[in-house]
Amino acid sequence: MSTATLDKHEPQDAPASATAADLITVTFRIRRFNPEVAADASWEDFRFEIDPKERVLDALHKIKWELDGTLTFRRSCAHGICGSDAMRINGRNRLACKTLIKDMNPEKPITVEPIKGLAVLKDLVVDME
Repeated sequence: MSTATLDKHEPQDAPASATAADLITVTFRIRRFNPEVAADASWEDFRFEIDPKERVLDALHKIKWELDGTLTFRRSCAHGICGSDAMRINGRNRLACKTLIKDMNPEKPITVEPIKGLAVLKDLVVDME
């Protein structure tokens, strides 16, 4: 029986996160709706730095956790199985957990809005009944 060993010349530590050089500045244009505040929806822009290999769901988390805690959206498994984070991203129905920022042409604003055909409850949350 043989035992696996590490080669002395192989790197043992992988980088933990993206460096500042890996980050890009993006603008997310999000359709906001809060029936307790206004009867009509409006667009709001968020500009921030993020790794382009991140997913749209990661960007929404960054907005909620760091820029605007009132942003409301659904997510459950974050692995493209449940479909709870379905939304319209750049005009197409997509799953936020599977959509990479780099694939959305990040030089232009990335638009995010609720999927069409369902009643909007708040921001990106629709009535799925």
